[in-house]
Amino acid sequence: MKKISVKLVSLMLIITMIATFIHLFFVKSEVYALSSSYTQYVRSGISAFPESYQKQLAYLKYLHPEWEFRAYYTGIEWSELTSSSAENACMKNTINKGNLLDPSALCICGREGDSGYYCASAKTVNFYLDPRNFMGEAMIFQFLDLSNSSGITRDMVVRAVSGTYLSNYVDDIMTAASEAGISPIHIVATIFQELGKTGTPRAISGTVPGYEGLYNFYNYGATDGDGAVERGLAKARELGWTNPSYALIDGAKLVLADNYISRGQITKYFYKFDVVGDEILYEADGSKTYSIDQFYNHQYMTNLRDPSSQAGTLYDIYAENGILDQELVFIIPVYNNMPESVPAPTSLSATPLYGLFKVNSMKKWGVTFRASPGGASLGNIYKDTVVLHLGNEGSWSKVKVYAATTYNSSTKQWNYEEKIGYISSEYVGNLVEDIPDYRDQVDMGGGLQSFNNVEIVGDNLIMPPSANKSDVLHKYPNAIVKWADGTLVGGSDTILGTAGIVEIDGKEYICIKLGDTNSDCLMDAMDMYQIIQYLLGNLTLNDVAVQAADVNCDDLVDAMDMYQIIQHMLGNLEIKI
Repeated sequence: MKKISVKLVSLMLIITMIATFIHLFFVKSEVYALSSSYTQYVRSGISAFPESYQKQLAYLKYLHPEWEFRAYYTGIEWSELTSSSAENACMKNTINKGNLLDPSALCICGREGDSGYYCASAKTVNFYLDPRNFMGEAMIFQFLDLSNSSGITRDMVVRAVSGTYLSNYVDDIMTAASEAGISPIHIVATIFQELGKTGTPRAISGTVPGYEGLYNFYNYGATDGDGAVERGLAKARELGWTNPSYALIDGAKLVLADNYISRGQITKYFYKFDVVGDEILYEADGSKTYSIDQFYNHQYMTNLRDPSSQAGTLYDIYAENGILDQELVFIIPVYNNMPESVPAPTSLSATPLYGLFKVNSMKKWGVTFRASPGGASLGNIYKDTVVLHLGNEGSWSKVKVYAATTYNSSTKQWNYEEKIGYISSEYVGNLVEDIPDYRDQVDMGGGLQSFNNVEIVGDNLIMPPSANKSDVLHKYPNAIVKWADGTLVGGSDTILGTAGIVEIDGKEYICIKLGDTNSDCLMDAMDMYQIIQYLLGNLTLNDVAVQAADVNCDDLVDAMDMYQIIQHMLGNLEIKI
């Protein structure tokens, strides 16, 4: 029997890989193919964060020296997180439309969940997903470690609930916190968020027809839509919550501690966005890998604004009790290949005469929008809403907004109307806040960040697919990092690409990023397509691209390189130097 030639075997492998490429490239465009697992780890200190986080955190550290910040490296690609297979699945995140919400904040599906809450647009979801948009003194509290109750006394809880229905349950709150191992402030903030602060909520009145004598402090089981309270009370009946004290204490243990805190979701952000494995990691734990089935599905609420509104409640409690400056731990997620920024959605555009600004109300739900300076209210504009600034009248700013009205099912678009009114000028802020840079004046921490290895080989600097500028500077501190056209590369977390230039001690080296044959800083389906065409003899690659295609660094571009690229793209293999 004739021996099958190596060339024929290679050709067969290439055909198989072409089929895989078609699956990855074309099927992926329809439903984003998520990685099969994520490797996560934690690093403490501001210097452990990507540069795009550091200035804001240093400012907070300057204001509150005892605060501690931990970078939770999720291992999740930003493009995966924001795909329709993960956080941008329809109706996974909803937003209250109100009467002044920009139409771009709403999904074109037009679907409604709870009354007045509609599916949020991808732009809106992405804005709320990006932790860097919520690093003000109040909004940072959505990243507060809720498992830590140190420094919280009974008197503080008394003051936090004074004048509300929870004033009757202070001892129950303290008992619940002790038995569940969570902060009593977390319990208070959650109940206020779920049931409001005024009156006696129906869910704990014990008088709802057909559900008399049942109590549900956490809206557990109260899924979106009409009849939510009744569904929650049906769950209370199932759990035996026939006494308000028992319902509050058992609910804290079951809903908050067992269902979320014990599963690693120990911040309000993690409650909303399920981006940690089934436990919370600490720096000493090193890195751990978790299966994809542990992500994206276990979220406490659909309300997209919930973490930021609860952050405001938490901030108020800490500020009003004079405990803002105690030791607080904030755990903040970091995603791979995050964009430079994720702006708030808007349908407005600037003109030569007027500029775009945003409502900057720190912790407030919204700012009153008035018909005239100090005049009648036209509604509330949410924090971070983009407005067109038309001028000032004393301490008032005249602004224009677009407000969504009704949904047009035939065009799949939201109708809207233009509204002009006034808001207090103190709440009009720049789209990008210019905060002082205190990085040289505060404790930036040890920054025990893990770095990709990069290696000089001849006249080239070889680097793995995820390498960025900080990886180069870590190994070669005096290096000057440039793009292929000779311009300097910006932030330290900027991802590099093939054909870039790194100057070390006066000598220039060409960057070879493994897998990045087209020099776009990524290893993706387009690179795989180029390599397939090169192996089939249909495409000529320059020397730099050929070296990038040799991902296993054996001085040969062949089917084994293709195999490693596919495994890397599927999340099954990490390509290193």
